Order: sequence, then structure tokens, then C-alpha cells
Amino acid sequence: MTLLEAALLGIVQGITEFLPISSSGHLVIGRHLLGSDLVGSLAFDVALHCGTMAAVMVYFRADLARLLRAALTTGDEHREGRRELAMLALATVPIAVAGLLFAEPLTVAFQSPLMAGCGLLVSAALLASTRLLPPGPDGNGRLGPRQAVIVGLVQALAIMPGISRSGATIVAGLWLGLGRAPAARFAFLLALPAIAGATLLELSAISTLATSLAPSLAAGVGLAALSGMAAIAVMMRAVEGGRLLPFALYCLVLGTAALVVGVG
Repeated sequence: MTLLEAALLGIVQGITEFLPISSSGHLVIGRHLLGSDLVGSLAFDVALHCGTMAAVMVYFRADLARLLRAALTTGDEHREGRRELAMLALATVPIAVAGLLFAEPLTVAFQSPLMAGCGLLVSAALLASTRLLPPGPDGNGRLGPRQAVIVGLVQALAIMPGISRSGATIVAGLWLGLGRAPAARFAFLLALPAIAGATLLELSAISTLATSLAPSLAAGVGLAALSGMAAIAVMMRAVEGGRLLPFALYCLVLGTAALVVGVG
């Protein structure tokens, strides 16, 4: 892999991880178009996700500091923070189970433009469904255990290439009555344990890549972090303004194109 390829894919990863257009789908399609065995490999994809994890940690550093204080103290003033941590932990369980049970089939799925195309069409449908949300005041900003499990199950579904993790979890939060900004914030914070878990599973393969392709990997990860922070800011404004339909149309067009490529 060239340094330019890694840099381009890092930028694509950062933008598509947080805009609801599926980073995994774009990386699978990118591998197919570039004709590289490495581009789109699970280890390389997970390594790029480390860059986007850094973007979340920087962008939501105040929230993470608050949650850390809640985890380390017992005072009543941090009760809400501990409750939020519990909901994040509960919502993480489904994707942890899915990652352990379906690791081998996922490796195959991440090589298929056809699978990515199908996933992108699912993303398009999920995003378009927000047009059916009843009008009225924003939600209350809190998830209970049942709603947290549902969001977690939706995130587990998004482990398939082409299904946008951020888009699916934000849409789930909106349908469950979570406010627009809280739904996006919860979805982005929920990415942290999911990415950390995937990194642990692929740590050996990532270490091998780092040894043989250190400059390319560093460029990809660094640019994924920088472009990811910009994408989070754009996505927060889009969710708060209720402007998700353009992303649905994009997923529809790209998913249809990927199906044509996959079938052909």
C-alpha cells in the first residue's frame, strides 16, 4: 500500500465513520476499486477506527471527564453520570457478543461489495425513516435499560459492512424518544467501547501491519482522527437540524452502484 492510498482511506474513514454513510461500506468498495488485498482488510479497517476513536475522545472530552469523575466517586452529584455509564455498558453488550460469535463470517463479509451495497440500502431506509417521526417537542434526553438494549441491538446489526453504525444508533435513539443532540451524543460515545473491543480482537494483526507499514498506517490513522473531528461537528448540526434525508439519498445511490459492481 502506498502512503497516498493510506492517507486517502484515512480521510474517507474519518468522514464516513461519523456521517451516517458507513465507513465500512466505503472501505470495502475502496478496496475493490483500488485492487489491494490490504485495503478493506479487517485489521487495516480497525486500525483506522483507532483514529476515529481519538476524534470522539477529543470532541467529547468534557463528557468523558464528567463520566470518569462519576465512575471514580460515590457522591449524589454524580448519580446521573453513573446512570449514563450503566446505559452505555448495557448498550455495548450486544455488539460484544456479535463480534465474538461472528468474527469469521465478518472477515468474509468485509471482502464483498455486494454485502456493502445491501448494507448501504439498509442505511438509506433507516435514515429515511426519520421523516416519519411524529412532529412535536424534542425527546427527554434519557434512555432507560430497555431502550439502551434496543440501541445496542441496532449497533450490533451495524457490524455488517454498509450499515452505518452512527446512523443506525442515532435513528434508534430518535425513535425511542431521545432528543436529537442527546441521541447523537450517546451514539458517538457508544462507539468508544465498540472500537476498543474490535481493536483488542485485531491487536495482533494490527501490530504486524504497524511493523511492516508504519508510515502508511500512521498517515491513515492520523488523518482519520482529523477528518473525524470535522465530521462529528457536521453531523451534530445535521441531527439537531433534522437534515438526515440527504445522507439517505447518498446511501441509496452508492448502495445501488455497489450492488451493480458486486453482481457484475
